Amino acid sequence: MRRHRIFYLLPYFELAGTEMHLLELARGMIDRYDVIVGAPYGKGIELLQNFSIPYREFPLLTFGDIGTYKRFLKLILEEFSPDIIHIHGAHELVFIAKRLSPSTPVIFTCHGYGTRYPLIDYSLSAYICNRWADRVIAVSNYDRDFLIRRGLDLKNVSVIHNGVSEINEHLSLPISLKGLIIGTAARLTKVKGINYLIEAFSLLVKKYRDINLVILGDGEDRIELEELTNKLDISNRVYFLGSIPNARKYFINFDIFVLPSLMDFLPIAIIEALAMGRAIVATNVGGIPEIIEDGKMGILVPAGDSKVLADAIERLIVDRELREKVGENGYKRFKEEFTVEKMVEKTNEIYKSLI
Repeated sequence: MRRHRIFYLLPYFELAGTEMHLLELARGMIDRYDVIVGAPYGKGIELLQNFSIPYREFPLLTFGDIGTYKRFLKLILEEFSPDIIHIHGAHELVFIAKRLSPSTPVIFTCHGYGTRYPLIDYSLSAYICNRWADRVIAVSNYDRDFLIRRGLDLKNVSVIHNGVSEINEHLSLPISLKGLIIGTAARLTKVKGINYLIEAFSLLVKKYRDINLVILGDGEDRIELEELTNKLDISNRVYFLGSIPNARKYFINFDIFVLPSLMDFLPIAIIEALAMGRAIVATNVGGIPEIIEDGKMGILVPAGDSKVLADAIERLIVDRELREKVGENGYKRFKEEFTVEKMVEKTNEIYKSLI
C-alpha cells in the first residue's frame, strides 16, 4: 500500500522564516509521508537538496502569467496525486489549487503579513480560506486573532507555533572580532527595524569601546542601512555578512541577540536564538510576547525607539549574570513549546484528520 502524499506549495523559497519553517516541517514529515515541495527557485532550495527533500521548480506567479502557473501546477498534481496540499504564505494559491483539485484537502499556513497593507491581506486571506481551504494554521495566537477579526471562521483555524530543531554544529564567524558581540539575523527591510538597532548601537559604542554589531541577512534596505552606519561614523564596528544558509549555526558567537521588528508574528530567528541559549532583546509586537516573557527569557521593548532599545541592550552588556539567566530560561522555554517535534506532531494531527 502506498504511503500518503503531502504536496507543499510556496510562492518563493529564499532564506527567510517561512522557508525555514517549511524546511523543518518537511524534514519531520518525510519519514511518514511521500513529500514534494513546489516553489520558484531561490537561495533556500540548496537546503532542500542538502536534506534530500524532493523539489519541483515552479514559475513565479504573476498577474500576467497565471495561465502558465496553473498548467504547471495541474501537471504536478496529476502526476503526484497528493492526499493533502499544504500551502504556505500565499492565500491566492489556495484558490488556484482547490479549483484544480477540488477533492484534495487544502491546508493554508498563514505566516503573517508584514506588508504595507496588512488589513487587505488578512481580509483576502480570511475570505479565500473560508471558501476554499479545508483548514488554516496560524503560527501565533496574534495571527489567528487577526484573521478572525477580518472574518475567518473560528472553527477553521488552529494555532501551531513555529518549531526548530536543535543543532550541535556551531561555526565561527567569517571575521575575527574582539570583545562583546551583539548580533541579529533578519531580512533587511523596514519592517524589521534594523535602522533602530544601528542607531541604538551608535549610542552604546560611545560608552563601550569593546562591542561589535553583526548583521546576518540581506534585503532591499541593505545599502540604506550601510549608509546609515557611515553617517553615524560606526561603519568600522558594524559588520554586514549577508544571507548565510543555516545562519543560526553562527548564533553561538553572539553574546546578545536583538530583533527590533516593527511588526512580526512568530519570528523563527528568535526561536533559534532561544534554542542556542542566547540572551535576547526584542520588540513587544505581534506574536513575540508569546515567545518571550519580559525579564525572564529576554527583554521586551516598544518598537521604533532607539534610546529604549539601547538601554535594554546595555542592561545585558553590564550584567553578565542576567545574560546567562535569561539565556538559560529561554532555552527551557524553547524545549517546552518550540521544538520541531512539537510542531510536527501537531501538524500531523491535522493531516490525519483530513486524510
